[in-house]
Amino acid sequence: MRWLIGTALTAFFVIQSVNSQTAPATQNDIGQRVQHLMDIEVGFEQMVPPGTSIHAKEVSRRGTSGKDLVVQYHVFVTGVPPDTLFKYIGWPVNAEKPSARMEGISVGKDGVLMCAGRNPEQCGDPKNPDDPIEFTSIPLKGEPTRLAFISSDVKIGIVIVADPVEATDKGCTLTAKRLSKPFDLAFISGTGYAPNADIHYKASSEMVSDFVVKSDGSGLIRVSVIPFPSKKKEGTAKVKIMESKCSPEVSWEWGPI
Repeated sequence: MRWLIGTALTAFFVIQSVNSQTAPATQNDIGQRVQHLMDIEVGFEQMVPPGTSIHAKEVSRRGTSGKDLVVQYHVFVTGVPPDTLFKYIGWPVNAEKPSARMEGISVGKDGVLMCAGRNPEQCGDPKNPDDPIEFTSIPLKGEPTRLAFISSDVKIGIVIVADPVEATDKGCTLTAKRLSKPFDLAFISGTGYAPNADIHYKASSEMVSDFVVKSDGSGLIRVSVIPFPSKKKEGTAKVKIMESKCSPEVSWEWGPI
């Protein structure tokens, strides 16, 4: 088992699939695609203009983690003009590009995104005005739901992970996000580490390898992990931080859905 490791902080998409049956992808091709996918994720996380805020509040949850989970959220946006109308854009991890999901979204009380239904430009039913929108996630384990809201003046986004792969130890938190449906590309992020430090971590599946990643000035780390099996097409992957301050570990199952 070998691992392709990459740090994130740039742009992204449209490279040959790792599992393509045409010409084999080179390691450079794969590295570019990984960086592209990580940049998409980081872009949604950082899509919050100065003076604005966005957060999601869970309103319902049913089903079982990793199986048939369905979670609904209300989304709240503040710092935008009260007459703002948004278009909602989504970008699932298995999609080559984002797609528009809904137009004419209004900002209601306390910033809740809703279908006001009060004029033709607003989504919703006039018989049921000011109806908060339930944004629904039907996630695989560790899968991010990426939402962006676009108006003529504002572009603001959020990433929701309804069924996270996450571990916390002594103030450090380590998270693995699914950036491909089979989870053979994981975006590992960590918070709470020493700033501007070499953070040692271990990645394992069929074999174990040790790596070092540099934390930023706030103690954040970002790295990608791809297990390339010699024979197997599925397995269990693990990543563990190996520092004296903390040592969280996450694991996930990867392979065909």
